[in-house]
Formats: sequence, C-alpha cells, structure tokens
Amino acid sequence: MSAMKQLKKLMLLAVIWALPLAIGQFPVGVSFGDAAQAAEATKKTRKVPAMRERTYKKLAEAQIMIDPDSAPREEGEPAPIPKGTVSDAVRLLHELMGSRGLNSYEKAQIWNTLAFAYYTLEDMPKTVNAYEQILKQGTISEALELSSLRALFQLYYSNEKYRKAIKYIDRFQALQAVKDPQITFFKATAYYQLNEFRESLKQAILVEEIAVARRAGRIESNQAIIADAKATPEQKQEARRVLQKIQGTPAVKENWWYLQVVLYNELEDIDSVIRLLETLIVNYPKKQYWMHLAGMYSEKSRDDDSLSAYYATYIQGFLVKESEIVMVAQRLLGADNPYEASQVLEKGFKDESIEENEKNLRLLATAYTLSQETNSAIDAWRDATKYAEDGDLYFRLAQALSAEDRHKEAVKAYSDAQKKGDLKKPGDVAFWKGISQMQLERWDSATKSFRSAAKLDKKKAKQSRQYIRYIAGERRRQEELRKMLEGVGE
Repeated sequence: MSAMKQLKKLMLLAVIWALPLAIGQFPVGVSFGDAAQAAEATKKTRKVPAMRERTYKKLAEAQIMIDPDSAPREEGEPAPIPKGTVSDAVRLLHELMGSRGLNSYEKAQIWNTLAFAYYTLEDMPKTVNAYEQILKQGTISEALELSSLRALFQLYYSNEKYRKAIKYIDRFQALQAVKDPQITFFKATAYYQLNEFRESLKQAILVEEIAVARRAGRIESNQAIIADAKATPEQKQEARRVLQKIQGTPAVKENWWYLQVVLYNELEDIDSVIRLLETLIVNYPKKQYWMHLAGMYSEKSRDDDSLSAYYATYIQGFLVKESEIVMVAQRLLGADNPYEASQVLEKGFKDESIEENEKNLRLLATAYTLSQETNSAIDAWRDATKYAEDGDLYFRLAQALSAEDRHKEAVKAYSDAQKKGDLKKPGDVAFWKGISQMQLERWDSATKSFRSAAKLDKKKAKQSRQYIRYIAGERRRQEELRKMLEGVGE
C-alpha cells in the first residue's frame, strides 16, 4: 500500500470514529413517556402531523425487539423482554407500513426504526435506503431530518462514496442554525479522499474559522454572565469554571490543524506547512510534529532552525531510540556544537539507550576532541579501542595522549596501533610515534620510527629525514655538553 493510500485509509477511519453514528435514536423527537407532548414540541419549529397511539405502541414493540436496553425505564428497572427477534421487528414494521391512513410523520418514524433494525442486522444497503425513504416523506420534524442526513453522510463516507456523502453534508449544513466545525471537517476529509485538495483546504480553513469564532462567542457569553449583576453566585461560579476550561483548551482540535498540514504538503506549500506545524508544536507538542517541522526546515535550507527543532525534540524526551539520539549528536557535531553532542551521547550511555560499541564511542571521542575536552576524549578513545577491529582507534588515542604531552602512554598506543594493523596511514603512525619518542629522548627508537615512516609514506620522507638529522645533531650536542661538564668537574 502506498503512503498516500495508507494516509487516506487512516483519515477515513479517524473521521468515521470522530462522530457517533446517528442510528438507533427511537423515535427522534419522541419519548416513551408522552408521545403527544413530544409531537407538540416539534411543532415549535415545524408543523408536523401527530403520531397516533396505535402507531407509537407498534414502534415501541419493534424497538424492544431490536434493542431492549434502549427502551426508556426507571432507574434500576430491568429492560423489557422482547416479543421477537430483530427480523421479527422488521416484519412487524413492514406490516405497520401497510396500514391505511398513516401520515407522513408516522411513515418517517417507521422508516427510522427500520433503519435501526437493518443497521443492527448489518444490512447497509437497506439501512441507507431506509434513511433515504425518511427524507421522501414530506413534512417531518427537523430533528428527524437532521439525524437522517447525518446518518446518510456517515454511511456513504464509511462506504467510500464521498461524493454522495458531501451531498448529504451540504443538506445537513443548510439546516444547521449554528455551524459545526466537526461536520465541516468531515466534509473537508471527503474532498481530500477525492483528491480535491484545494476544495478540501478551503473547508479545512473554514473549520478553523468556525472553531475560533465559536470559542470567542463562548468566552464572551461566559464573561457576560460573570459581569451580570442579576446572575446568581452559582451561575457566576459555573461561568468562571467554563471560562477557565475554554481558555485552557485550544480552539482548534489537533486533527483539524493537521489536515491543513497534509493538504498544504500535497499542494507543495512548504511555508504554510511550517506555519501550521509551528502552531501544532505550541498547542499539541508531539514528537511527530517536531520531527516533521525539523524536516521542513531542512527543505527550506533553514539548517539552524532544523537543528533547533531536532534538539528541542530530544530535550523534551521524545527521542528514545538509539538511532534518533545518535542522529541528534551527529547533527550537533556537524553544526560545530561538539560539546553538546558529547553530552547527548554521554546521557545516552548512562541511560543505556545507546549501546557502547566502537561506532558510538568513536563519535563520543570525536565530539570531545573537537570540543577540546582532551582528558574526556582520551577516556573515550581508550574505551573505543576495546572494540577496535584495526589500529586506527589506537592511533587516535595516541594522538590525544600526545596533545596532553603524555608521550610515554602515547608511544604505547602507537605501538598498539601498529600491532593491531590494517592502518589507513601507517606512515603517519610511524612518524608521530617518532615525534613522541623524540620528546622522551629515545633517540634510537625515534630514528627507527622516522626511517620506517619515510619508507611507508613518500610524503613523509623529507620531513622524516629532517628529524633524523635533527636527532643526530641533538645527540652530538648532548655528547659535547656531557664532555664539557665532565671537563669542568675535573
């Protein structure tokens, strides 16, 4: 499966589960307690025909067969015992549908209960048909129309029929008194699934605008309650609680913003991707957003910002894998921050999140060397030699020791390098070994090392001969000085 298809599949699943499926609300706008009263309530918005008692009782009987637990009852009262199965409920409802004199509202509620039954039986085509039949029944309550439209766009979406889902979302939104950002997000993802990225982005931006406006309205209304002299202390306290909760929560949900990230990425608008990711890390600081942001900074050649993002990800404890921690250390090292790199690695070794091996210890030693922490570098090089497969690590250890004028130890390390063998530059090893031996006034050994260096590396020959001549001259000078001192003593 391609990355694009996988992302779309994940988006589909996320959206399906984001909204509860509007199925099984029986009957919409009607309760078991008083059908006449409920019908009267719906007349406040739409004048719909009343449901007769006989119809209501049959619907209630069918509802209990479909889902006994959904029947309203007093607290502690057991669920009613169904008189048949879900299939029996379907037959009962079809018989009821054949009754003479049913009004549009009664037919709509029968189809609504049938939709619930078919959904319970996992018969999606008949579930969809039942909801579409509801919308054909003429005058029905607004609540029932909204719930049917909502169920339809969710069912079509879950069956990947996005164009039809959008059609019903549009009808749903046309009835909404207050725009719902979640429904608009649903619509945006439907366009995304159709690869209509610009239209999807238009809807995704609208999601943010609706959410921000809704939050501002809620803040304003609660502030008004707090300032209202007529409000009770309890009302003001509740308003303060709600206000505190609103102000402590981002107006825009995480996945609403992230959809914009995905869409801007599809449209290759990297600057907008960066802007959205910078917003996400403030409101929803997660590893995936920090890492994505670091990558986007790199795309725009903002290397310092990229490094800062990676380092911030590390500091927040999001990076726990060895490869991730080593990557941060390498980036710090490459950006001339060797000391910070060494500390990242040291912590990794201490936490045992980084394996102590030749590669990682070499990196640590290099970081200490470049940060001029010579003693720490020596320790790291020495630890690295435990895993050495060739003599190069001993050579690096010897050089670090030489830099600290620890020439006796350096000579041993140079010798170990030569014994281990497989050196990249054996001439260099012999040459620098000669330098340390010369510092220790081991003239014969130094001369031997320089002669070896001259043979192994032609580039070192001239310099090696110069040191050999220097050693010969120094030995003569010391011999003359010794004789002179002996003469003074006589």
